[in-house]
Amino acid sequence: MFALLLAAVSPYALTLVPKAQLTFPGSPPQIISGPANTDQAVVDQPWTLDQILYAPSKNAAAVRFCWDIGKFGSCETSLARPGQPVLKLSGGDVSRLLWATDGKYLIGAGANTLRLWNLVGGVRTAVTPVAGSTVQRLWLAQPNLGKSDLCVSVRRMFPVNGVYRTTMTSIRYALPALKVLTVTTQKGKEAECRPLSPNLF
Repeated sequence: MFALLLAAVSPYALTLVPKAQLTFPGSPPQIISGPANTDQAVVDQPWTLDQILYAPSKNAAAVRFCWDIGKFGSCETSLARPGQPVLKLSGGDVSRLLWATDGKYLIGAGANTLRLWNLVGGVRTAVTPVAGSTVQRLWLAQPNLGKSDLCVSVRRMFPVNGVYRTTMTSIRYALPALKVLTVTTQKGKEAECRPLSPNLF
């Protein structure tokens, strides 16, 4: 009886399992299912499809399902490839996704943690070096040697004489090692993602 009543009053009851449809070149459409909305989440905080992000070569795609209510939320990220089982990624509770230029690695960011997955689900993790900061943006930059580096902008807020100040730091990482190359900080606005000095190579 309760289930019937819930179906009648909830706008989410018709989407008990959120789905994503993927289309890869030369392959039939592929349906990816997210977490089921079978409990109180159906009314309060339903899982929904948040993002589909294809690799540059279109040979893989990341699919992110999330729920959120106010300041709280969670995500699950899966990796799909044509003709391969869908992989639910370890540590996939991230708020930002980015593919490496070569399409061999998927990069994700949480509040202050970076994750890099390969195409079989292996994961490498790094914590941003600025204590108390939160990730604001990810992007790729071209260094002198032709390979893409990862740039990460983080924000840190801290009190000074009762007034909160903000610093922005851009961190440049080598891929796929997630090794820190440079760290640049300035007040108030996004800092430059500086390349490593050529004489340090």
